[in-house]
Amino acid sequence: MYKQIYPVIGDEKNLPFYVVGLGLESWQFPIKRADGYEYPQIFLSRSGEGEVIINGETTKIPPDTVFYIPPFCPHEYHALSDAWYLDWIAFSGSQVIPLLEQWKLNKFTAIQGVDMDRLRRIITRIYYTLKSDKLYGNHYASAQLYDFLIEYRKIADNRLSSFYTAQSVALADVLQYIEEHYPEQIKLNELAKIAGVSEQHLCRLFKKNFQLRPMEYLAQVRVQHAKDLLVYSNKTIGEISDETGFQDGSYFSVVFKRYENMTPGEYRRIKV
Repeated sequence: MYKQIYPVIGDEKNLPFYVVGLGLESWQFPIKRADGYEYPQIFLSRSGEGEVIINGETTKIPPDTVFYIPPFCPHEYHALSDAWYLDWIAFSGSQVIPLLEQWKLNKFTAIQGVDMDRLRRIITRIYYTLKSDKLYGNHYASAQLYDFLIEYRKIADNRLSSFYTAQSVALADVLQYIEEHYPEQIKLNELAKIAGVSEQHLCRLFKKNFQLRPMEYLAQVRVQHAKDLLVYSNKTIGEISDETGFQDGSYFSVVFKRYENMTPGEYRRIKV
């Protein structure tokens, strides 16, 4: 059953943390905020499916997903299924901004596949604390809110650790594939499929780790193998071009010169 509360805030504004608004089992109607919302918000997706749009990028939100929208971040979200039910909390306080900065919570984040039992227990306890104690509820809820934020931070930290581990494995698989199949006509979509990510995301991973795009990295691997063949074999430049995946001799010469500042023939004459 849907429950919500917007506590009356007076001197509570001096608290390090306080609840601005809270909803439980909320049926989510479409929201669009061109200027964002002045308070940070954390949402727990209970059932159904929705999507959030931030800076033109759409993120699907299935059940058991927790997502965070920072203050003043333009956004919109709406249901994709007949009913999308959320728990949500908006908060503020004298220590909220310093805490968010310390935790680097400055952008939209969605974490899927989360065991949200503890988060749900805490947010439910906050609701009933605010509902039942009009005198000191905001003060008790302040401590409970901090507990909620710590729990969210733990989930986010675990997610980031797993995320970076998964990235390393994905990159290792792609690099191994390139090393084993560089003579073949490899396409970007093949590499993305091996990594289990989109082509755009794979490009970002390569740029971040190697300052190169995947196909540029592949070209460098091919050039390195071509250099070995130029020095240690008697094969013609055309044969080496074919064996290292370039196929076209003219293109091979152009790419080789781009990385080595000389043609394959010049390289062979200098090194042999």
